[in-house]
Amino acid sequence: MQSLTLVLLGAALALYFLGLQRLWRKIRFSHVACFTVGWLVVALALLSPLHHYAERLLWAHMVQHELLMVAAAPLLVLGRPLEAWSWVLPLKLPKILSDPVFAWTLHALALWLWHAPFLFEAAAGSDWLHLAQHASFFLPGVIFWWTVLAPGTRPLPALVSLLATMMHTGVLGALMAFSRAPWYAGYGLEDQQLAGLVMWVPASAAYLLGALYVASRVLRYSP
Repeated sequence: MQSLTLVLLGAALALYFLGLQRLWRKIRFSHVACFTVGWLVVALALLSPLHHYAERLLWAHMVQHELLMVAAAPLLVLGRPLEAWSWVLPLKLPKILSDPVFAWTLHALALWLWHAPFLFEAAAGSDWLHLAQHASFFLPGVIFWWTVLAPGTRPLPALVSLLATMMHTGVLGALMAFSRAPWYAGYGLEDQQLAGLVMWVPASAAYLLGALYVASRVLRYSP
């Protein structure tokens, strides 16, 4: 699975920099930096020793997923990859992917469904389901952040999406942190509580920072 991940990461990076040859005057250095850092965060989450720790420790598993959803995803969106890739590939995204309600719902469903014990344990026992779990967190995360950070997005729906996501992810994290019994076979209660804290505090802070960024962008361009 790691070899497939490496191929996909390599292809995404190569296509981005091929597209930059046409867009260098339109994309700022900050965009390139955001994409590069986001790409490195994905590599850190999926290819570093963190991946091996995540197979045994629930808190490491949670760190891995949060890196994909609340660190890599927004950074990649800020890197404006679609503009670069469109010069290399004939991309035409469905309009529904820009719908904030659809993106919010998809992101929320992926998060809550995969944390249901029977699905989580099934993914832990199958390489392909584990890959599907990663994709289900990462791709809806990218779509979600696209609807709140992409150029031209409306600030009010973006702020509502971010704050509502901060609330429901915080609730899920708190439920895990304060549970008196383990949810998943093979993981201890303290491990689960630490994983819940990872989702509750740092991840919620990421959505709050996103909301502050959107608000600052409105103030910056207001007359």
